[in-house]
Amino acid sequence: MNNNVKYLTRTAMLLALTIVFQFLGRLFPLGGNSNFIVGPLVNACLIISASLVGIYAGAVISILSPFGAILTGALLPLPLALFVALGNFSLVLIFYIFRKKEIIGIISGAIVKFAIIYGSLLYVIPFFKLLPATQALKLASANFGWLQLVTALVGGIIAIPIIRRLEKHI
Repeated sequence: MNNNVKYLTRTAMLLALTIVFQFLGRLFPLGGNSNFIVGPLVNACLIISASLVGIYAGAVISILSPFGAILTGALLPLPLALFVALGNFSLVLIFYIFRKKEIIGIISGAIVKFAIIYGSLLYVIPFFKLLPATQALKLASANFGWLQLVTALVGGIIAIPIIRRLEKHI
């Protein structure tokens, strides 16, 4: 099979899987707890894409996944989606850079992702008045604070054995 076809197919499959996870998180009545399930699964897809398909596939999925979340019914304000995409891409980029040292890549990527998303809610979004300050603080304390750090770390823990298993077969 042509390498371009393999690349596009794998990227499309991981993007579709990411959107399916987001949709299933809205489908089951777990309320705010669905973030503890959906977040790690989405982050695992991001890390797997960077490791097995490449940085461009990871970038595509990073950028499109917040908008997929909005389309599946997530309560994500559009201005924040841009910063979530940037945070996702930082996770993918840092993991890709440290892919030979997976644990360092996951931990540092998760910290940077958290810092970008949380920092945008505390400083960038209020500065440009993209959202009301009270809504930004509420989002920072609820779904986009420490939860982003935890779900990125758990997503990495999920991704490592999957990557190792798939590397043997790809």
